[in-house]
Amino acid sequence: MLIPCLVSLLMMLCLQLYLTRTFIGRAIMAVSQDQLALRLMAADPVRIKRIAFGISIATAAIAGAFLIVIQPVEPSVGREYIGRVFAICVLGGMGSLPGTVLAAILLGIVESITATFYGPSWAPAVSFGFLLLTLAFRPAGILGR
Repeated sequence: MLIPCLVSLLMMLCLQLYLTRTFIGRAIMAVSQDQLALRLMAADPVRIKRIAFGISIATAAIAGAFLIVIQPVEPSVGREYIGRVFAICVLGGMGSLPGTVLAAILLGIVESITATFYGPSWAPAVSFGFLLLTLAFRPAGILGR
């Protein structure tokens, strides 16, 4: 369990450094904001989207490889995680990788405490309640802009 955690944290750190320190990384962040301005910066939005798609496939492949270490994998395993992934992305702030890591840790702690004291059936409800409560005070997410 420690190796998938460390590899995913290292992957997130490398991805954050790539997106904030390189021209292509900044172009990936900018392509969703304003494609015309990106063209004026001499970058092809279609090429940038292809690179972003390739990076997303690579990160999903690494995550899937380490998911096999944690539990058995079947074609419908995504249904179990899609709600949590959505909640983590929104809670952390769209486009904020450090916010996503922080939100994942917070949601994991909230779900563990809830499952320990009130039973595992209450964990998803309390975690989404935590999401709604956080968004009531910080609509952009924890570290959103």
